[in-house]
Amino acid sequence: MPIHARSATHLDANAASNELWPLFRWLAPLIFTLVYLSIGVGPAAGQTAADSTVTVLWTASGDDGNTGTATSYALRYRTVGVTGTDTTSWWNAATSVTGLPAPHAAGATDSMKVRGLTPVTTYYFVLRVADEVPNWSGFSNIAVKTTSGDTTPPAAVADLAVTATTGTSISVRWTAPGDNGATGTAKSYDIRYSTSAITASNWSAATQPTGEPAPAAAGTAQTYTITGLTPSRTYYIAMKTTDDAGNISVLSNVPSGTTADTIAPAPVTDLSLNPDSEPADWTVQAGPEIQMASDAR
Repeated sequence: MPIHARSATHLDANAASNELWPLFRWLAPLIFTLVYLSIGVGPAAGQTAADSTVTVLWTASGDDGNTGTATSYALRYRTVGVTGTDTTSWWNAATSVTGLPAPHAAGATDSMKVRGLTPVTTYYFVLRVADEVPNWSGFSNIAVKTTSGDTTPPAAVADLAVTATTGTSISVRWTAPGDNGATGTAKSYDIRYSTSAITASNWSAATQPTGEPAPAAAGTAQTYTITGLTPSRTYYIAMKTTDDAGNISVLSNVPSGTTADTIAPAPVTDLSLNPDSEPADWTVQAGPEIQMASDAR
């Protein structure tokens, strides 16, 4: 069998290919596997607004390339994409996901739920894999997902009305709005009153009473009595509604009511007699006698 001479250039190229192969065999499985994200939305305990949960899925690579079982994963995310080809700087600034699962055997599907994300926000995810040494894989492809979430506030109350007043209280009635517009059940009410007409700009200066009722299902008639008011004074009342995602309705209509006048005049405390005055004669004086002329002689 004849032996063919090979050029130095050809040998250098083969050598370079052999040196790059370990990196390629790590990188190749990741380039095409981190391709799917699903999303679910639910409130996190202790939070005033609902957060978003993204489930990231990928196909496991191996301990050596695409064989065996790797040792660990590193998954990171940001709300900005990679600038140019500088994935390393992006990675160093990204947020690390904790609690990642141990890798399964090569070819299996692994996943991770990333919780606590902001609704209606675009996130970029990148994954790396390590073996027991650890030798780290290259960066995966970038998976992109925009989270969903509750961005619909409750409808504004449009029929807030004063139903009764006393000297120190005003009762109001309204129809409950919903959690999303006019459907569902909202989370809380914020009722306020002021002696000046309430607007969006002076809302924060109005007084908030205590003991406001919890919202009922949309369409339910609800009532509340504001107490501790001053008699014979006009008050303006308004309200806003908040849902469990922290969305706040716009200002309601603004009715007014006047508390009853229950304050009587103060008693006189300095009644006395003028010492220089004549004694009072309480006898009714008779009028002068009137004589009528007659023809009698």
